[in-house]
Amino acid sequence: MSGKLEGRIALVTGAGGAACGAAICRGLASEGATIIGVDHHERRGHAVIESVGAEFGVAARAFTADVANRSAMDSILDTISKEVGPIEILMNNAALNVQGSIFDYEPKDWDRVIDVDLTACWYLTRKTVGGMRALGRGSIVNISSVAGYLGGGGNEAPYAASKAALHDVTRSTAIEGGPHGIRCNAIAVGIVHSKFVEKHMDTLKSHIDRTPLRRAARPDEIAKVATFLASDDSSFITGDVVNASGGYWLSI
Repeated sequence: MSGKLEGRIALVTGAGGAACGAAICRGLASEGATIIGVDHHERRGHAVIESVGAEFGVAARAFTADVANRSAMDSILDTISKEVGPIEILMNNAALNVQGSIFDYEPKDWDRVIDVDLTACWYLTRKTVGGMRALGRGSIVNISSVAGYLGGGGNEAPYAASKAALHDVTRSTAIEGGPHGIRCNAIAVGIVHSKFVEKHMDTLKSHIDRTPLRRAARPDEIAKVATFLASDDSSFITGDVVNASGGYWLSI
């Protein structure tokens, strides 16, 4: 198919995710991008990628891995380079949130959240910017959260810390990558509708109710922002953190 991203290879982590991952894959594929999906959940990840490839008629491949496992990601990136081509779009979407009070938070949980939500994003950026520099272009989009502005609401300090730091990684990458045609932006999401949100609506409803738009985001709404930032439609936007939270951060 033809589209704004035709001929471009996009790597999406957390590709099977019901909140943003699957929707981002569909959004990129709808514009003709080749989709490389990585997810730690084999069945879910493969199902999404196979569905996306069939629906939009694009090349699509699924890999199963923990994004924080560097040797596994090195192997996947090597395979992509040899068998598919250079990655031009990187969507750092995979994330983990282990909630709890900072007074009794387990160090192993802190380390795990930082490894997945921050360090893995940096590592994948480091591993893909060389190919982008050789092409003279590339777009990196980090899926972040308004938690990075808000301190985690009292029960998700490591998640909030990782997202706040990811904003600075985004800006640093934009500064260094800009002269080589590489752009890097982030999207700060709020509550995105999913089965998880439905299951925990008793807890989340008060947050949704004080969002200026009075609802959670649809996954496709986040995907549209991500696709825009991946495309040449945003060719002069870099180092930005786009708030796509329905104004949630204004209500705290």
